[in-house]
Parts: sequence; structure tokens; C-alpha cells
Amino acid sequence: MSASTSSTRIQVASAPVSWGVMEETDTSVWPSAERVLAEITAAGYDGTELGPSGYFPTEVDALRSTLATHRLTLTSAFVPLRWFQSERLPGDIEVLIQVAELLAALDCPFIVVADGMAVPGESAPNESAWKKTATTMEDVARRVQRLGLRLVFHLEAGSHLATPDDQERLCALTDPELVGVCLDTGHYAYSFGNPRDAVRQYGRRIRYIHLKDVDPAVRERVARDGLDFYAAVRSGVFTPLGRGCAEIAAVVSDLLSMGYTGWLVTEQDVLMPLANGRTPLENARLSREFLRQLGL
Repeated sequence: MSASTSSTRIQVASAPVSWGVMEETDTSVWPSAERVLAEITAAGYDGTELGPSGYFPTEVDALRSTLATHRLTLTSAFVPLRWFQSERLPGDIEVLIQVAELLAALDCPFIVVADGMAVPGESAPNESAWKKTATTMEDVARRVQRLGLRLVFHLEAGSHLATPDDQERLCALTDPELVGVCLDTGHYAYSFGNPRDAVRQYGRRIRYIHLKDVDPAVRERVARDGLDFYAAVRSGVFTPLGRGCAEIAAVVSDLLSMGYTGWLVTEQDVLMPLANGRTPLENARLSREFLRQLGL
């Protein structure tokens, strides 16, 4: 199936993370929400993710009005939870449910979860912890399902759910009807996986997409020097689409051939101020133009 025959069923969104609005980072350098929304529209996108809790309006009518002003659809929200930290997880789950209620009010179909950053020196979870996390994630999926949402998880570098092997392990422990996959091509490739392999392996369990590209030279340096995720982001490990090694064009073709419909969310994790000479708007336009060349 070609991109041209499927493009009417695919919509393309962006996300505040492409403007440096990232959880657990310096909020003083974040651009305003109004600027980010205006530039997402200016770059040619149809939708946006929510961003960190409180960045956009948290009241339903105010958020709906803000999005309408910029002619954007809310697609989902990315919510990191400390799945393997039992003392913090209950509070994280309640935050997730609050976000899910907001998404449900705006008719979003999915909520995206990931594992929060691992604490330095924290030991890797054992088999018992993995099973407990899988059971808890299924329980949370049931709660958001009652709100009309489906839960999807994606890999997050620097967490305990970071690599293709981690994804395979969690998928084997969870019900595919309850726990879907958000394929983040960037985080998959960051850990030296091939996102095309993920499409082949998980097929229709992939229900939502983050398109992100990776500079292979920076990735190699990150691995060689043991840089943490935020240092990797500052080093420019993520690039505009089509300028890295994540095989974005082939991944899109594979997804369309599989019959994927719905949102493609382009992301380029950055931290402000940018060091590469381009603005977030310029990066966003480069990624959008790349997808247009694919017929999207």
C-alpha cells in the first residue's frame, strides 16, 4: 500500500518536546505554550500532544478553546511513571488518571506511558519486579479503558524500559488487548534497535507512533562515553526526520503496508537553547517537509 493511497487516513502531529519542553528539565528556558502551539500550526501540523502536566491549560474548556484557536487536535499525552519504584508509583498513577480524564474529555483515543528515569545506582529490576510491573500496567490499562482510552507504552532511554529487549520482555508479560505499543522510532534506534524490526515483530499491537530520527555518530559517542540521556539530547542525538539512521521512510512504508491508520507524531527531543544553529520551528518544518515528500 503506498503512502499516496493511505495518506487520507494518516494525520501528522508534533509535540512540545520538539521545543525543549521535556519533563524534569529547566522550565525557565521553556518557550511559552502559545508560541509552541502557534509554531506547530505554522510548521504544517494538524495536532499536538499535551506536553508535561500543567504546560497547557488543565481545564477542559480552556484547553479546548486554546487548541481551537490554533486549529490543532489533541492527540494524546506522554506520561512517565516510576513503574519499578513502589513508593512513588501510586502517586504517579493518580497523576496519570487525571491526565487520562482530560484526554477523554477531548476524545483522545490513547494515552502513552513510559518508565521514568532510573535513579543513579539503582539496581536492575528482578523477575518478580517485572511481573509486578506487568500486572500493575494491566490494571492501569483497565482503569483508563473505562474512561474510553487505550494504554500504549514506549521505550524511554535511561529508564528500566529502554531497549528492544525490555520491550519484548514487557510485551510477553502483558495482554496485548490491554497494553499496546507506541513505537518511538528514536528511542528504539537510540538503543541500537532497528525500528523496522519492531514493526515486523509487533504488527497491529503498534497503535500509536512517535517518529524520531537519530544521528548515528552521536549515538556511538553516547555509548562510548557513557553519556546520560540529557547529555545525549544536548549533544544533538536526535535529528530532523530523514537525517539520521532510524530509516524513517522505510518505517512509514512498512506501517502503511501493514494498514496503520491514525496519528504520526513527529518529535525531535531537544533542550534549550539549541546548539545546532536551527530553531525548533525550522527543525519542525524540515521534518514536516520530509513526510510530505513521502506523500503524507
